[in-house]
Parts: sequence; structure tokens; C-alpha cells
Amino acid sequence: MYLIPAPKELTFHEKNFYISRSTEIVLDYSCNFNDYESAKLLKSEIKKSTNIDIKINKAIKKTDKSIFLRKETGDREGYTIEISENSVVVTGNDDAGLFYGIQTLRQIIRQEGVVLPALLIKDAPYFKNRGFYHDVTRGKVPTLETLKELVDRLSFYKINQLQLYVEHTYAFKNFSEVWTGKDPLTTEEIMELDKYCKDKNVELVPSIATFGHLYEVLMTKTYNHLCELENYKGEPYSWHERNAHHTLDVSQEESIEFVKSMLEEFIPLFSSEKFNICCDETFDIGKGKSAKLAESQGVERLYVDFLKKIMEYVKTYDKQIMFWGDIIVKSPEYLKEISKDVVCLNWAYHYTVTEDDTKTLAKAGVKQYVCPGVGGWNRIMNSMDSAFININKMISYGKKYGAVGVLNTDWGDYGHVNLFGNSMPGMIYGAALSWNPEDNSELSYMDEAISTLEFGKDAKNIAALLRELSKKETDQWKYIVFFAEHKIIKNENIERGFKELDRVSEAAMTEWYHEARRLEAEILKEGSKAYSNRSIDIEEFIVSARGVALVNAACICIKKYEFKHEEIVEVKERSSLAVELEYWLADFSGLWRKRNKESELYRIRDMIKYLCNYIRDIK
Repeated sequence: MYLIPAPKELTFHEKNFYISRSTEIVLDYSCNFNDYESAKLLKSEIKKSTNIDIKINKAIKKTDKSIFLRKETGDREGYTIEISENSVVVTGNDDAGLFYGIQTLRQIIRQEGVVLPALLIKDAPYFKNRGFYHDVTRGKVPTLETLKELVDRLSFYKINQLQLYVEHTYAFKNFSEVWTGKDPLTTEEIMELDKYCKDKNVELVPSIATFGHLYEVLMTKTYNHLCELENYKGEPYSWHERNAHHTLDVSQEESIEFVKSMLEEFIPLFSSEKFNICCDETFDIGKGKSAKLAESQGVERLYVDFLKKIMEYVKTYDKQIMFWGDIIVKSPEYLKEISKDVVCLNWAYHYTVTEDDTKTLAKAGVKQYVCPGVGGWNRIMNSMDSAFININKMISYGKKYGAVGVLNTDWGDYGHVNLFGNSMPGMIYGAALSWNPEDNSELSYMDEAISTLEFGKDAKNIAALLRELSKKETDQWKYIVFFAEHKIIKNENIERGFKELDRVSEAAMTEWYHEARRLEAEILKEGSKAYSNRSIDIEEFIVSARGVALVNAACICIKKYEFKHEEIVEVKERSSLAVELEYWLADFSGLWRKRNKESELYRIRDMIKYLCNYIRDIK
């Protein structure tokens, strides 16, 4: 039997409890409406797993042959489950604890059906703050329905915080020039999501770029003059440049006034007492309009002073401030200027990550969340091996150095071509270790556990197939982006990134093409046995496998003709490759629209059209 997260204590006993049509879910008389909503989730799970529609009741004390739900005082979010021959008793230490106990019981029922093994579970989380960070800015804006689906999945695995990364994808009343044409989230959608999160014991923590990563803002006519770099108006659109530049000019007082006016609209939408001001990757400070100030004061001083201005404003709303720590951790002498109630989000996403930054922040007495990632950016299929190692390491460092939380991240760089379902295994693994960092399960075991709980006992190989697929792609999508962008933008970083393709073995890419095709068939076969409510995920996996194959084929073609390797044997005839890419785009677009607004799908469409035209034009 698989349980995610693994409980702190689990003891099996003899005999079983049998769910029958006479079984009732009984709420203790002290339970409230939140607990009733949790009981309804359990009732629904029993109906789906056993086809038995049992009743919900309320009573002063436990009755035989019932599933009894109650609460007692104890550690926040903790719970116990006791299954005996005569009853099932779930005891929560608070509303959240009872909710989490029910999630564990749902996992047991999902696997065991009407025959529940006698056992005793005693459980509580290690990290009190367990978050997931989802990019809704870099091309893909989910529908409200999709965001609610994400909340359901997070809460099932005991994640209690969600942050959505916003740059320009909220419909600011006073900044329509920034979001027009991007299908932004609306005020009503955010407030509806906030309420839905509360019902599932998830805190919706606001997060918005306020310093760096303001490409869409600083490319507008109205706000372009606030960009640190000169002459960044009217340049061709670039996925690379969108991530690499566009920091506010700290030498202008108008910059902080713009931030304040943006925050004035955004802050009131959320019930959370936390607020993430981001402030990461401010690469351009001192390289443009603030160069003279940087000469006299130093780049680090300029960064910290502007950071503190943003913090001071947000504190007027009585918010606990969070910010990304990548800039300040390089100058730890400035950490003493940061208020001790501020949380530094310590991010690092590579599998070779060391404990150095976590140790530095701990030594300075700074509150921190450790922030690993699910490895989906710049790729069609998430890099599962790298992501799982990264998640494991970062959470272990967090435990060692007293981090107050975990925030597992899911980014969408370069058009957000990676689909929703591909990030779920990494999300679940992060949830498992955030709750119980002592879980040392092998990855093969975790893959089976994830597959069983997400897709059913008959489809327990899905995650393993995805892991295998993830090894058939390195940076092929990024190479295609660099290939297209280096034709229209003179930029040494883009040029250097494109030339990296020439070092990738065409023999390896040929093998990866054929293996991805094989895995597409395997996923189709295994996915046919999965739960019906995961059908979109299965479609996404199949389309992703085909996409991995085709980007390998396209990169072989580009390598042969752009780098003049006439000896390379193409894996597919060129006109056939162009046709397959176009059919793939049609399938991909259909899946995009099932879970997302139209948003910036057109950019991926234009990239594939450019690629197909290039392939057809080769002589």
C-alpha cells in the first residue's frame, strides 16, 4: 500500500474493516462545516472506489461499523487514523489535521476498496509551510477551473500554500497597456480562487514581480522610460530577452511610485498575511541609467536600498514579506539590514546544488524557505531525474539549517511549452518530502506510488515511463528557440546558446527520437488503463512524447544544414517532418486550450511555423 506523504508512524494489526452499504461517515458533534466538507470528499472517494454511496451523519459518540471523524487538541495539522475490525476513527488536531487524515484515508480506500487493513497511523508535518509555486506569466495563463484542479491535487498531498507567479498577467485596472492581449487573471478569478483554496486548507499567497523581470511593463510606451537599459523599445520579441533583462531604473523616483501603484491594486485581493515581492535576477542594475550611482554607491547598495523601499511599503499593509534571495545571498553583509520577520526564498534548481546558500542565510539568522524546482522550464518534458535529486537535496538542507518552509517551483521559461501534467510527479515528490523529509524511498518506489495514486493500480508504470521519456530530451526546445531568435536578434548569449547544439551528438538525438516514439506507444497503452479523470494528463504525456521525438528530429536537421555537417543522416524526410510538426502543433494547441486561456499560445504557433518554413526551404 502506497501513502504519499509517508506517515511518521504506521503500524499494521490483524483483521480488516469492511465498508458496506450500512456503513456511515459519522461526524463528532463538535465538528463544523469545514469538517463536513472534508467528510463529503471522503464520501465521494468511497463512491468512486467502491460504488457504495454511504451516508454522512453526526453523533455524540462513535458507533460500531462507522467511519468516525473527530478532533482533539494537539500539534497543528497532526492527525491519527485507527482502523480496527469494528470501526475507522480519524482524529484531527484541528480542521486541517482532520482534513489531512481524510486525505490519507482516501489514499487507502483508493487502493484497498471495501477491505481496509487494520492499522494505526500517527502523523504530523515536519515543515509547517509547504508550498507550490506555479508560473502563470511566461506564456500560459490557466483557467480558473485548472487552478482549482491544481488546488485539489496540492491539498490531496498535504501542500498548504500556493503562489502564482505574476508579472503582467493580472488585469490591473490602471495598467491595461501592460496586460492587453495576454488573457490575464481577473479580480473575480483571484478572489474566487482564494476562497476555494481556503476550503481546501491551502493559503493562496500573492506573488508579483516588483523590480526585475518586468519585460512586458518596460516594453510599453508609457513605462519604457523606467527601464534601466537604454534603447529597449521596439526590439523584436525574444523569449531569451524576456527572461534576461528589464529591471527598473532605481535612479528614478518614478520607479518606486509605479511599484506602489501596482501593489495598491494587487495586495487587497488576497486574504493571506504573506506577500512575495520577488525582486530576483535584477541583472541590469548599474549597467544603464543608474551607472553613475553604481560607481559611487555600488550595485549591491542600489539593490538593497530599492528592495527596502518596496518592503517598507508592503509592511504598511501588515504583510509578512517574502522575496527571492539570489541577489542578496551573494552579498551576505547586507543581510543584517533585512528585518528578521522577512522570509528569504532560497532558490536553486540544479541537481548539483550545494548547501552553501542555505548555510549562509542560516548563519545570518534569516528566515528562509528552501525552493527547489520540478524541472520543466525550457523543455517539453520535465527533467525528472535532475528535479528529484534537486528537491531531495534542497529539502535536506532546509532540515539541516532550520528552514521554516519549502516552496517547490514550476516555471515556464521559453513559452511554457511544458504541459500541466508533466509537472505533477515533481510536485508530488516535493509534497512528500516537505511533510516527511525522513522518507528515503527509492525513486522506483516513488514512481510506482505516484502512478498508483494518480492513475490507478492498473497504470502503475506511468511515472517510470515519463522518467524514461525525460532522458530523451536535453535542451532541444531551447536550441530551436535560440536558432530562430539568433536569425533576428544580434545577441552573443543567444548566439552562444544556439552554437551549443553543435556539440550534441546527432547519433544520440537519433536514438532519442526512436526511443521517444516507442515511449509514446507505451504511454498510450499504459494510459488506457488509467482513471478516467486523468485522461487529459494521459493525452498530455502522449503529445509530449511525440513532441520530444520531433524536436530531436528538427535539431538534427538544423545541425546538418546550419553547421554544414553534410555527413549527418536525417532521421525523417524533411517535408514529412514539417507535416508532423504541424499536426503536433494542432494536438498541442487543443490540449493547451483544455486547461488554459488562449494567452500566448500564438508565440509557440509562430515558432513551429517558422521552423516548418525553414525545413521546407532547405535546398
